[in-house]
Amino acid sequence: MSSKQTSGCCSGFKFRWSMITVEPIVFLYMVASNLQFPTFQALVYKKTCLQTFNASFCEDMDNKTFQKLHKDKQTVIQGDASHWILLSNVGMTVPSILIVLLFVGSWGDRVNRKLPILIPCIGALIYNLVNLVNAYYMDWPLDYLMIGPVFNGLFGSYTTVLMGVYTYTTHVASANHKTTRVAIVESMTFIAGTISVFVSGLLLDAVGYVAVNGICCGCVGLASLYGVFCLKSIKPEPNDQRESCCQFWILGALADTVRCIRRPRVKPYFSILVLEIVILNIMQMCTTGENDILFLFLARSPRSFNSVQYGYFKGTENFTRSVALLTLLPVLKHCFHLRDTTVVLIGIFSKATGLVILGLAENLTMVFIVVVFAMLQGFPAAALRSNMSSLVDKYEQGRLFAIVAACEGFINLVTTLIFNGWYPKTLDTFDGTCFEFAAGLCGLALLITCFIHLKLRVTDQNEDGLKQLQTSGGTKLDTTTTTDTNTNGNENIWKTRL
Repeated sequence: MSSKQTSGCCSGFKFRWSMITVEPIVFLYMVASNLQFPTFQALVYKKTCLQTFNASFCEDMDNKTFQKLHKDKQTVIQGDASHWILLSNVGMTVPSILIVLLFVGSWGDRVNRKLPILIPCIGALIYNLVNLVNAYYMDWPLDYLMIGPVFNGLFGSYTTVLMGVYTYTTHVASANHKTTRVAIVESMTFIAGTISVFVSGLLLDAVGYVAVNGICCGCVGLASLYGVFCLKSIKPEPNDQRESCCQFWILGALADTVRCIRRPRVKPYFSILVLEIVILNIMQMCTTGENDILFLFLARSPRSFNSVQYGYFKGTENFTRSVALLTLLPVLKHCFHLRDTTVVLIGIFSKATGLVILGLAENLTMVFIVVVFAMLQGFPAAALRSNMSSLVDKYEQGRLFAIVAACEGFINLVTTLIFNGWYPKTLDTFDGTCFEFAAGLCGLALLITCFIHLKLRVTDQNEDGLKQLQTSGGTKLDTTTTTDTNTNGNENIWKTRL
């Protein structure tokens, strides 16, 4: 390939300021979310200790030497804290699964693409306000902390807001640049994580739980204002058919979701779509399980991380992931023209390697080595979401990502039950067991991705052969068409790929 051709390939994607759409919302929402996550865990840990022991004992538990002398009591505190974190995750996840699957996903297709993005911001604001009040009154029972997660779940939680931004992005992006655009949105979550997690420990030490929760409220509030006043509305064509409020917002949304699931699709792309959802959920399981127990794992002796060190680790990890998504992934796609499945394979291998090392880590150096090996772990989600959106029609994308988000929410719940229930049982034997189990799940995802990769190569080769035969004057390629009618009565013609 000539240098001129190479230059042309690598200049295929050019950033323009007009391309900025949902990125500020993702950034602000995830700053609050990533800032809140370790803060909430630390708050639960602190309140658990205060309800079991006196304030002086809990203050001394920050000392490494004191931790080693009272390791049995630390195990009790960690076990109880893990239980409350489990309850909060269940209280947030169950309502969000039902909301996103049955209603909000379809509302984005039927009403406005902005709606699934704005609704969760309201729930997040309530969630942070509840945590702020609980942090102010440290003597309140831990039960009161469960109010915030439940409200957040009823408004869709982060599951719905991510569904909304990915639907919006894939709707406005061109086919050639879809993976890169999704990667940019994905990178916002990691850039936000870099900033928020880096400073979370410092903020906790400097200003305390109340101020940190106040900052979270401000971030979510700004995201809501940007969404209302700056984000362009994307609405479907007006529907002349009159429906009651209940039919439009509830019954119609339910019917849309059922149609999307039951609709016949062209082989082999339906099976590929299902398998890609499976891979995405396996990776989600690994990530959720890791995050649920990571703070407790790193705080435990012999690692004995404090909040600041935990923040440095997560911040560095998020920074390298965002850099990889913003630089390496576009190069792989636009210069080397790698398939999405190849990008997914690279990312899964990176994730698995990082989990293996993390589970074996016994000191600060080994923990930070994980950052290097796991820096490409953001690739699978970006490539899979992009490819899945190309397998359905535009008016179905909200429903597709709602189904994906509901599956992820269910997986999060199952993962929370498994990892938070299993982790305390591993403390007396090998406390890195859960991470090694997650690495094994990545191996399963790797095998499924290899199958999809080979299946797509064979399919594309067959299609190329048929096209060449048609071009050379051989047997003419036949196409059959089927008609599908969407919920607004618009007909869409589908050509079956032979």
